[in-house]
Amino acid sequence: MENEKRIRVEYVWLDGDPILPRLRSKTRYVDNSLPVEGGWDWNFDGGSTNQGSLSDSDRLLTVERTYKDPFHEGGFIALCEVAHHSGYAHETNSRKDLADCEVDGVLVGFEQEFTFINPADGKPLGMLLSPTEQGQYYCGVGCTNAIGRSILYEFEKACEKAGVALDGINAEVMPGQWEFQTAPQNPLKAADDMWVGRYLLDRISETKPLIISYDPKPHPEFNGAGCHTNISTEKMRDTFGMDEQEELMVHLEIDHPEHIKVCGDGIERRMTGECETSDYKTFCWGVGDRGASIRIPQRVAMEGAGYFEDRRPCANIDPYKVLYSLIGSLLKAKLL
Repeated sequence: MENEKRIRVEYVWLDGDPILPRLRSKTRYVDNSLPVEGGWDWNFDGGSTNQGSLSDSDRLLTVERTYKDPFHEGGFIALCEVAHHSGYAHETNSRKDLADCEVDGVLVGFEQEFTFINPADGKPLGMLLSPTEQGQYYCGVGCTNAIGRSILYEFEKACEKAGVALDGINAEVMPGQWEFQTAPQNPLKAADDMWVGRYLLDRISETKPLIISYDPKPHPEFNGAGCHTNISTEKMRDTFGMDEQEELMVHLEIDHPEHIKVCGDGIERRMTGECETSDYKTFCWGVGDRGASIRIPQRVAMEGAGYFEDRRPCANIDPYKVLYSLIGSLLKAKLL
């Protein structure tokens, strides 16, 4: 009877790593009579997560969104923000800025690439196939083309149970590299889903002999790993012809140096102008051009309405920062 009065909650948050926040989690059994908002908040040792010091270590976890826990029936995953006990957001809390950015009608979908790494030698798992060139692995089928499909199947089922909205999954150009796409949603939900998707993937990999890597260039001779970001506004879905596209690109080009700062550590290794990338130092755009900073899909160009794909973000981005930056450019272009 006692257990029926409590709910198993896995608290998930981002630590203070300055390059890419690492996911942290811990378990608590919560009285089911407590409200989620405020009642589920918990503390942790920020001194062990780069979010405090020995003499000032107490930090607060505030529950911002809950998901069903696919690993524990009846349990929940609580995605949290980090705050000081005074109530102020912690300096490492990048989610708060996006949450406070009040915009309506924006839809976002991420294309999160990642690479399976062999823990025995630290190399991409796909190198076991001794590949000499790329081409056959993209959306490939069969054991000589696709490595790790069973893990993606587990991941897909976990997302479905948890409530993480996926739009698709496919094998990528480099062997042993995969991608999952989040469904078009409002910016905050899309970014939350991507972080929880990463968490689920990491949890599944704990039982496998492999590492999930978001390194933007895991192998020097093969395609890197990105997180292409697809975004549209209500105005763009109504009218996004050549005039609107050119006006937006003016602002994106002006803001390019600031955007690049949040596009992931190691971007200079990935965006070299080769392997389906543009040069990170130069802004460019084009219709159907996968070698550009910004791609306007052919269908969008033909119909004069829709979205654009930002191909600059690396796999190791913080999606909250990327979206906050892009929304700023959309506001300047008066598309919001």
